[in-house]
Amino acid sequence: MAILFVATLFCVGCSEQPKVATQANSKPAIFPDYTEVTIPYNIAPLNFRPTNGAERCYAEVIYKAGSMKVYGKDDVRFNERDWREMLAVSKGSSISVKLFTKQQGVWTEWAPFDIHISDKSIDSHLVYRLIEPGYEKWHIVGIYQRNLENFEQKPIIINDMVGYNCINCHSFCGGDPSQMMFHMRAENGGTYIVQDDNIQKLNTKTDGTISNLTYPYWHPSGDYITTSVNTIHQFFHATREKKIEVFDLRSDVVVYDVKNKQILSEASIISEDNFETFPSFSSDGKWLHFCSAPATEMPDNYDKVRYNLCRVPFDAQTGKIEREKIDTLVRADSLSYTFPRISPNGRYMMYTETAYGQFPIWHADAEIRMIDVQSRQTIDMSRLNSPDTESYHSWSSGSDWVVVSSRRDNSLYTLPYLCYIGQDGKPGKPFLLPQEDPEAYDYLLYSYNIPELVTGEVEISPYQIQQVALNAEAEQVGFE
Repeated sequence: MAILFVATLFCVGCSEQPKVATQANSKPAIFPDYTEVTIPYNIAPLNFRPTNGAERCYAEVIYKAGSMKVYGKDDVRFNERDWREMLAVSKGSSISVKLFTKQQGVWTEWAPFDIHISDKSIDSHLVYRLIEPGYEKWHIVGIYQRNLENFEQKPIIINDMVGYNCINCHSFCGGDPSQMMFHMRAENGGTYIVQDDNIQKLNTKTDGTISNLTYPYWHPSGDYITTSVNTIHQFFHATREKKIEVFDLRSDVVVYDVKNKQILSEASIISEDNFETFPSFSSDGKWLHFCSAPATEMPDNYDKVRYNLCRVPFDAQTGKIEREKIDTLVRADSLSYTFPRISPNGRYMMYTETAYGQFPIWHADAEIRMIDVQSRQTIDMSRLNSPDTESYHSWSSGSDWVVVSSRRDNSLYTLPYLCYIGQDGKPGKPFLLPQEDPEAYDYLLYSYNIPELVTGEVEISPYQIQQVALNAEAEQVGFE
């Protein structure tokens, strides 16, 4: 009876509803900040907590087909079934959230805020690497997939299964979960290409290239992967404001023929005169995009290297590029540009701008930029950016959503923000990937690295990858 009595008291306390409340003119300060955001209709519940140290929370949600009441101790967590039902009937409209918080026995009623429900869905899964924000050493590194429609996270591969090596640079063919690749470095090293249930383990260093394959991007056909080959170095700054600099002593862009297991010299850009890196294909597969800067003495001139965004025609039938037709899309006059990503509908190119260099992940000034591919006109992305680092980004398959890596919350850990992109290319207010526990990010000691939106669950198991890593010899690729 005593146990039942305690449980009953707990439930009553958690369901406390304010009878009298002090009116506040401002909207509540909450984390994550989900006020006035635009979200897809298939997203997991946007659980949040007030940042004012509330003892009790009560929220009323009004939508066009009804209302929902949520009680909480010091946060607001929505019932998943009720949340899904509410979003299903709220496509293309807004919901209004009114929050009440209790402090020192006094309730405060905050001004309501809206959440806009888009009629555009987002791809169901997000794949990312979780890694401690270190520089040279690592312990546990894993590639994970998160179901965006709920809170389920599953590992694709974790390095404690394969010798505690470094696992990096995962990439998908047009967001297809059955076609992916990633690298393992050190023990069991190789490039791993997954197509359906087939896993290839490859040695990609050849006599014609300066390194193993590095930063990859798939051709929409699945027949090619363009990637950089880099001689990468780093150094540490002596000031608090800057932590680390990553730079290339040399870099080229190559194209790998997946079926024939050959690096194609006639589709590659290999030069002593320029640094080329971070390539990507256009959504129709007819253009190869890349970053290019004049080669210079490094690291002496690390802060003087500025990368243009270029493209060159690519013929998927012959596996060749037309070098004489290299086109500069964004010229690096006083700034540097990297991570070119074309929207799947072919309309926009999103990229990262920074003061110098091609690795802006540790640059606080790094911001997301975008142009209309046809008109070459820039689009105002200020609503997407923050005073801190925005770097890597990935499009959804419908071109309506992007995920962006950002350090806006604490300047140290990179977290994934989702953002709606309208038909005119203008962004909505970005929102942090929702978690079941609103305090999850407070005690998470890992950064989200290379977030990629994919259209479904990756079904290849960690055990299958482990068996290939431990038991298969890496097959040598050729250089045509």
